[in-house]
Amino acid sequence: MQQPQLISESAAKRYVEQGWWRNETILDAFEAAVSRTPEKTAVVAPGGVRLTYAQLDGLAKRAACGLAAAGVRKGDVVSIQLPNCAEFVVTHLAASRLGAVTNLLLPTYRTKELRYILGFAQTKVVVIPSRHRNFDFPAMYADLWPGLPDLAAIYVVGGGGAKGMRSYEALFAHGEASPREQLQGNDVTALIFTSGTEATPKGVLHTHNTMMYGTTQMAHICRLTCEDVVWVPSPAGHGTGFQWGMRQAIALGGTMVLQDIWDVDEALRLIEQEHCTFVMTATPFVVMLLESPALRQPRRTSLRVFTCAGAPIPRLIGEKAREKIGTTLIGMWGMSECFVGTASSLDASDDKLFATDGCAMPGGDVAIFDDTRTGTLAAGEVGELAVRGPFVAIGYFNDPERTASTFRSDGWLFTNDLATMDRDGYIRIVGRKKDIINRGALKISSREIEDMLIEHPAVARVALVPLPDQRLGEKACACLVTRDGAEVTIAELATYLSDCGVAKYKLPEYIAILDEFPMTPSGKIQKFRLRDDIIAGAIGTSPQYKAAPAVKDE
Repeated sequence: MQQPQLISESAAKRYVEQGWWRNETILDAFEAAVSRTPEKTAVVAPGGVRLTYAQLDGLAKRAACGLAAAGVRKGDVVSIQLPNCAEFVVTHLAASRLGAVTNLLLPTYRTKELRYILGFAQTKVVVIPSRHRNFDFPAMYADLWPGLPDLAAIYVVGGGGAKGMRSYEALFAHGEASPREQLQGNDVTALIFTSGTEATPKGVLHTHNTMMYGTTQMAHICRLTCEDVVWVPSPAGHGTGFQWGMRQAIALGGTMVLQDIWDVDEALRLIEQEHCTFVMTATPFVVMLLESPALRQPRRTSLRVFTCAGAPIPRLIGEKAREKIGTTLIGMWGMSECFVGTASSLDASDDKLFATDGCAMPGGDVAIFDDTRTGTLAAGEVGELAVRGPFVAIGYFNDPERTASTFRSDGWLFTNDLATMDRDGYIRIVGRKKDIINRGALKISSREIEDMLIEHPAVARVALVPLPDQRLGEKACACLVTRDGAEVTIAELATYLSDCGVAKYKLPEYIAILDEFPMTPSGKIQKFRLRDDIIAGAIGTSPQYKAAPAVKDE
């Protein structure tokens, strides 16, 4: 895999000299834990699976032999589309032993997303489930495979593969003497495609240095040690679950507790049974925990630190979390291009913990730029958030144009998020320049869905707008002007988009039919007016939209 050379030699040297980059890989951290505590539980996974570090090491070595036999070499891409399970962890470690690049795929991705990502990434091997949430993955891949000339092998967890596919167990039939590549800190370890903020997702390239920086500094900020137990409710196929769940636990030499399908009662059971102490996930997860009937009476849990990303923390929620379950919520900000760019510390005041998205990470810088991206703004002014430091990805795979427009030669990563900064250097996200919808920390490109809906025979004009949702942050509403007054239902739209191969989380959940859209003098749809009118009840939707009650500071 060719990689862009975005990090200047002087910056890389500075990061090493200052200790931010240690040229340590995830394998170095894992092997140290295997040597130190071989009988310690490394993975707790659905189905009653428990693996010690020694067991995980043996499986990873054998799986690496199997991948090597399938032709995987250093720099090749191994894609994983699995739910949260032990096989995900084993496959990532096995690919890492070979110096291969792990490509994350959400289990919700379907043909449209997969055809583009697997083809563009030139994936060599992919690992999939036989069935997940009653969906037949081998059948989908049987249709995809003929159009993916670089894809050499498909391994199926749980059996039931289509013609030419191999069972996951076949990976373990080649012995344990797997090659162990001599890896460098600046080798690429992960290829993470953005979740649809543009018509085609971008493949973000992270090295061992950029990712190990994050887990090292998160441990420092949250005072994590090898004794911590990391709860992982976010998908490992998403950057949050991958970096801050699976890899964070391995980097610590701690224990990861994987939860697959979200269920609040199961979450509370896992936290208490496994004595989970740390989690990073989207803010809606803590809201759902606090709403559980099981928490009518406050009870202190083992969960010490709950780091939140993807949505702001209402102050009342932060206070309730402390009172009802004994955990401290910490606001943070990150994106695929930098897993964490700003964060608060455990010692910060509540005003900083709950009312901001944190300040610059150690060794990094944060600034608010004007529209020209040439000047920075004063405290309190709204502009585009930019960050730079040892946590920033090295660019987009095979995409020089979009790399150049996002990553500047002087190290600044321009985020397209609108933010303010206070006099203490703490930032607050107030909006975004991109036309996206943030549904439970998963990004939905309005343009992507609009481009498909406009092809529907009954749709004359379409605009996708975000509506506030108390649990998920935002949900999508499809605003339509139909042809000749045609009637369209939300169920019809969902079926139409599903038939186009769209992932379920991207489907609009509300529909509004209008005679005309509010327009600017230049002919652009005023989406903010559509959104505001729906929230105010001036425009009817189906299903009926009810604005989430405001959370007031108390």
